[in-house]
Amino acid sequence: MKHFIALLCLSLSGIANAETPIKTSPTEVPQLRYQIIAERSHKPSLFTQGLLVKDGYFYESSGLYAKSMLVSYPVTEPESKWAKLSAPFTKKQNVPERYFAEGLALLNNKLYQLTWQEHTLFIMDVKNFNLLNTLTYEGEGWGLTTDGKYLIRSDGSTTLFFHNTDNFAIEKKVNVSLNQQPVSNLNELEYSDGFIWANIWHDNRILKINPASGEVTGIVDLSSIVKGLGLIDSESVLNGIAYDADKKAFWITGKQWPKMYLLKFK
Repeated sequence: MKHFIALLCLSLSGIANAETPIKTSPTEVPQLRYQIIAERSHKPSLFTQGLLVKDGYFYESSGLYAKSMLVSYPVTEPESKWAKLSAPFTKKQNVPERYFAEGLALLNNKLYQLTWQEHTLFIMDVKNFNLLNTLTYEGEGWGLTTDGKYLIRSDGSTTLFFHNTDNFAIEKKVNVSLNQQPVSNLNELEYSDGFIWANIWHDNRILKINPASGEVTGIVDLSSIVKGLGLIDSESVLNGIAYDADKKAFWITGKQWPKMYLLKFK
């Protein structure tokens, strides 16, 4: 009798399985390969929050309370000089101690620098770092970039905020998803060729995001680079993406990293 019941259960199970449609998994997001074109030193005193390249110079926003700053330095500075980590910055502007500097964007010769929890956006002249204006916003500031029309901000959530460039009012929002699942901890941002590239806080991957839909269309895993650095501080995470239009490649670095890498994504 037990044998008969077992057979009956198996039979019913087979019928149920035959009638239940099989759920197909979402389309696999492409894993993008990369080639290291060059590497150079990076001052490990910089707690990198925002990074960009323009006209042969890096512009970098460094965080932490009482240590935040905005700096610039040449892309082509001889490696032998930077290897000593003692070369002065071309320009440097300290941020008041009560602010924790975050993401950075450049538009129309103006630098826009976020602050973490102080609801303040600094607007500075790219030529001399003179403060031109300050604007306020709700929520936290993490990463910042621009597509030429909007200033695009992350706040560590799954949402990207598209701000008006004049008054920083939010014009629209886009939720980011990977295989139909929300992706949180979005951090440093870069815009290039119609896509947003984003670091994930405490993650060694960079995401390629469709700004219209928020869908992740590609993933770059830089775990091997991070492992090779032998970093000790758990907060020395990958965070810094700057598209170099002259070289048609991306510079990447991280918080307190001793190196920067020029990568060609494939």
